Amino acid sequence: MIALALALVLAAATPSAGAQPEAEAARLAERAARADLAAAEELERRAMAGEVLAQHYMGMMAVSGRGTAQSDARAVEWFQRAAEAGHAPSAHNLAVIRERSTGALRDRAEALRWYRRAAEQGYARSQANLGRLLVRAEGGELAQGRAWLEKAQAQGEPLGMLELGLLYLDGKGVGRDEARGARLIEDAAAKGEREAAYRVALLYGNGRGVAKDDAAGLKWMRAAADAGHAEAQFFLAAVHARGLYGERRDLIKAAEWLRRAGAQGHTEAQYELGIAYSEGAGVPFDPAEALGWLREAAKGGHADAAAIVRRIESGFRPNGGLPAKLD
Repeated sequence: MIALALALVLAAATPSAGAQPEAEAARLAERAARADLAAAEELERRAMAGEVLAQHYMGMMAVSGRGTAQSDARAVEWFQRAAEAGHAPSAHNLAVIRERSTGALRDRAEALRWYRRAAEQGYARSQANLGRLLVRAEGGELAQGRAWLEKAQAQGEPLGMLELGLLYLDGKGVGRDEARGARLIEDAAAKGEREAAYRVALLYGNGRGVAKDDAAGLKWMRAAADAGHAEAQFFLAAVHARGLYGERRDLIKAAEWLRRAGAQGHTEAQYELGIAYSEGAGVPFDPAEALGWLREAAKGGHADAAAIVRRIESGFRPNGGLPAKLD
């Protein structure tokens, strides 16, 4: 299931002013998402009858699990119907699922096809995603990818700014211009692109393309972390744990950031949080909680966590107790 992963990238249709049928479909979708059965049935009836915006909203409900059972496969069916009728936001959503899903739904060729369909209709986020995939493709399609990124950037799309900035930063398919690259990335961060906020934080920290400025770097790192960037959250945990960049050492804050990153599957954060619980560092001493986080890290492939879990589990006492301390 990828509904949570898509939260920041799935396009929602916004009815134009005065467009009565579109506005009515949007109202039905809002009611259906609040478990209004009559509204859900009416929305589905309209979607089955070929109403494109109703199909789009049925897809949105399926991918989010609001008003209906969560199903990426069902979302694909609804988005594809609307996309084939020329609805760009649905084509974009279909491409996102095809790119980011796991298992049978994952299909890079289909993702490219639907990103291109929406991009050719002027959909800026699809232009940016299409450009991103093309410039990173094996064998390289830099010129075509850069052209799509430039189109997205011209529309003010932050992902396009970020990806184009990375090209200038590294001189990939363009003349290297770190200052221009940094400006584009910071512009994307200012528009709320969390990966851009994380990247520009690193640029300020390293003095690459900008004058080195730890305060600015920390500001952007916090922005990325607050927006849910797991690596930024882990970075802030280290800042608070060690008292870096003028911050007071605060193990409680460090543990809070570890928890937020760990909840997103960041294995190093899970490992560090497990150790924190084993030592009572910033959190209550709790061997059972420690073991839980270490198991999560081990599932994600963290070798040290796996080794500790094996030692603990081999040392379980008959009554099910845990060792007093993890080592």
